[in-house]
Amino acid sequence: MILPTQIDEREKKARKLREEVERFKALFSLKAIIEQLPFHFPSPVEPSEPLRFRALSWYTCPGWYVLADPEQLASMTGFYVALHLIDFSTLRAELVALTDISLNAPGQTPYDPVSLFLCCLLRWHEGLGWEKLAKRLAGPHGGAWRRLFGFHDRTPSASTMRTFYNDLGSAFHTDLCPRFITLLNAVGLLPEHNTHHTTPAHRGLPVGVDGMLHDAHSRMRCSKVTETCYQPTSPEDPRPCPAREAGKRGCHCTDPACARACRRTTPRDAEARFIHYTGRNRDGEEDPRRARNVYGYRSYPMIIADDELHTSWIAYTTVHPANTDERAIFPDALAHLLSRLPQITFDELVSDAALSYALCLNPIYNAGLIPTVDIRYDPTDEDEDACIERGYDEHGHPLCAHGYPMTFNGVDYARLRACWVCRQVCADQPDPKPKDTTCPFRDPDRPLGQTRHVKNAFIHPDGSRHERLARLYPFGSDLWKEHYTSRRNITESRNGQITCLGLDRIWSYGLDGATADICFADLLINLRNLGQLVQHATLLSADA
Repeated sequence: MILPTQIDEREKKARKLREEVERFKALFSLKAIIEQLPFHFPSPVEPSEPLRFRALSWYTCPGWYVLADPEQLASMTGFYVALHLIDFSTLRAELVALTDISLNAPGQTPYDPVSLFLCCLLRWHEGLGWEKLAKRLAGPHGGAWRRLFGFHDRTPSASTMRTFYNDLGSAFHTDLCPRFITLLNAVGLLPEHNTHHTTPAHRGLPVGVDGMLHDAHSRMRCSKVTETCYQPTSPEDPRPCPAREAGKRGCHCTDPACARACRRTTPRDAEARFIHYTGRNRDGEEDPRRARNVYGYRSYPMIIADDELHTSWIAYTTVHPANTDERAIFPDALAHLLSRLPQITFDELVSDAALSYALCLNPIYNAGLIPTVDIRYDPTDEDEDACIERGYDEHGHPLCAHGYPMTFNGVDYARLRACWVCRQVCADQPDPKPKDTTCPFRDPDRPLGQTRHVKNAFIHPDGSRHERLARLYPFGSDLWKEHYTSRRNITESRNGQITCLGLDRIWSYGLDGATADICFADLLINLRNLGQLVQHATLLSADA
């Protein structure tokens, strides 16, 4: 996990590096984007005519004019800048349908749902609960936000905002970041291809993934809670107790309080589950500095990296019970990302060893992506004879028939395979093995010697496939580190920012509430990033 101080230091370093990139000023300065402003936040609902109804507030895009003053711009936060770049009124018809607002009907007059949507973002920007947010909006420090959001004489109560937030639904929440990526791509702020200097220009964008654990809002009462604990029980059909089956005290569930659900459950967080996070090191052993118990949820973000500008964008996030295996999450998440953003080409996926299983590696290859996935070790990796027999060492580097390491000779990006050659290394050994001299690949006319092409698996002579250690970029090499380290940093940076927003523990109840909290926070991170980039590029151009 990256600490807040580390995020600040990395951002300072990134700012200095991107100042030297011409594309940064050419794309993100106010002068470069002014003809496209305001950016319209995408929505699938397009009314045939502008939607008008009686409301206590009415949002209109404030426009970019205030950003033209360098002194004012320098004092703004990234979120505040983004609110002057993007027009959110495009969401109005969709939000009306989702929240079932009765338009122009007798009774209480509603607030404009776009105003309430922006209040939900402000909640995370300010780090406030609903009650404190309502007071902030109504108080003297809320004037600027009231003007931006379209409030006049009255501001919403905590219950109004909370009800609106809960009514939006997980399908809307999880689609917020994909819509933001669609917006970036439409206005030309996403690169067309991977900006890493070692990757061919015709390839697409890299994606990093890494789950994060969050404590549920409810406090754990039993670590063995499962779905059956929420089922009704009776003397004729008693409820099983996973805790007692595991030798723990558990619950007999004979009291009236246990009739509908075990009293040791957390009904308001019925999907929360327990997991012991080991924080395993490279040898597969528990890391006591990182190990912890979590009763709650796991968020799973997919993040696009822009290496040239040293920045990233959260493209899609899902939320699951904490004990959900990433092998069950990843294939569907990847498929959704690719289908949801068909206009964007992806070329590489970066992850830790959690995805180093065939169930995850094969979908990556099938999608035409390069898996820069950390190596998952096995006890057999320490057996030298076993490595020679299978034909590759503990790092996934091919070995020749005599056990000598082969040399990486590049990646065939069209066929998605790595080329390895022996370069007749056996001929240079000071103490050669008897069979070295009879090697069929010691041909003076073919100095590369034996050639092996590795795709998504090593193929054993018995025909079995071994995906675990097969990689296109040689594990541990400078090429591997260039592609792996920076992309892993972006996922850890996102998790660090989520921590800074106070979401180590979810603020809302239930899986739907956790999804809303995480997805709104991820959208806020994207908006802040966009605002900061435009602010930085504009001030940089003004100083030039």
